[in-house]
Amino acid sequence: MIMSVKRFERLLKIREAQESEAAVALADRLAELNRVESQRDQLLEYQNQYLHALIPNDANMLKQLGLMHQQLREAMQQQDLRIAAAQSQVDQARDIWSERHQASLSLDKLIEHRRRAEQARDARNQQREQDMWATRKAFQQDSNNEM
Repeated sequence: MIMSVKRFERLLKIREAQESEAAVALADRLAELNRVESQRDQLLEYQNQYLHALIPNDANMLKQLGLMHQQLREAMQQQDLRIAAAQSQVDQARDIWSERHQASLSLDKLIEHRRRAEQARDARNQQREQDMWATRKAFQQDSNNEM
């Protein structure tokens, strides 16, 4: 059984809704990536502030500064891992959106192809009906002339 264009159009609406959902998910993932990158930038700023801070004369303060440097390095490493994970999620979301977008485009092309085929079929049918009408009319005239 051949599906009608209207059924394909309903299917296209569903596909477009799925594509929109995937686009929203992608936007959410991109926002999360931007958020964790911004956090890393803040950590980098803190690290730069501590690196450029005056070196204290007090041994305890020097030890605390060293500890702070170590904690900032560890925090940067953790943040880099979060960024990598967020980037991976962005890539996955982009792949899903791309697949759904391609499915929508393909279905849209199929619908357009079906529409053109239906229009051509309708035009042929209309031409056939007109030809049959003209033939009947000519036959009726011939019949009327013979009487």
